[in-house]
Amino acid sequence: MIKIIIFSVLYLFSTFAQAQQFLFDSHLHYGGEDVKQFTPKQIIKIFDRNHIKYAVVSSTPNQGTESLYAYAPNRIIPFLGLYQTLGDKRDWMYDESVVARVEEALNSGIYRGLGELHIFAKDRKSPVLRRIVEIASERNLMLQVHGDAEILDEIFSLAPNVTILWAHLGTRPEPEFLRGVLTKYPQNLFIDTSVRDKQLLESGELTDDWKKLFIDYQDQFTVAVDTFSVNRWNTFDLVVQDIRSWLADLPDEVVRKLAYDNAYKLFFNEKVD
Repeated sequence: MIKIIIFSVLYLFSTFAQAQQFLFDSHLHYGGEDVKQFTPKQIIKIFDRNHIKYAVVSSTPNQGTESLYAYAPNRIIPFLGLYQTLGDKRDWMYDESVVARVEEALNSGIYRGLGELHIFAKDRKSPVLRRIVEIASERNLMLQVHGDAEILDEIFSLAPNVTILWAHLGTRPEPEFLRGVLTKYPQNLFIDTSVRDKQLLESGELTDDWKKLFIDYQDQFTVAVDTFSVNRWNTFDLVVQDIRSWLADLPDEVVRKLAYDNAYKLFFNEKVD
């Protein structure tokens, strides 16, 4: 009976500690439709009740990101989106006007990265992509990439020292496949887990393969919600619960790294207190 009580107390303590763990969300959007539904003040309230201390934010158009950054500059890490409309995802890599718009927008000095870039292997030789990668390298900006592993190869061949945030565990969210990619790029590749949370589970628990991957490469993963639609903001709390649920299956040190420390060190270039 005493052992059961002790176990229950330890479990409750662990659950409470997990709920209080700050998160650094490495992939959010605050686009045109989101701005109509949620003010910057409301967004920060969502962050506060979910213990989101910092967030990487981009938007289409970029005014959403800029307004949120202006409201909470100490919480928001702005990334510059390349699209004027969501339809631009399909063919931005062949629109030469993108480059001039990006260079002009970067004059504001607030942006820390470029993206989210939607691009796949068939378009990897795009001259616009090449120039965007060159700009990122020249200005020490990160690239947030929504694409396949061939795009990573192309970008790193053009600029080996650029840092890539690879969205959604890539296009093949398979532990063994990702292990190979992470082994190939151990320094400048970071992978966010956004929108894949339920795929990591079996019978409600993190699978052994995912657990081992996260432990073995614990310095290269970050968590994120990815507010790709207005409804995603409406269900933000539930998504955070899903993230915390699978994080709880990992050792405490690994939880801290994925939840917060890795992104913090990446963007602030210093150890976490």
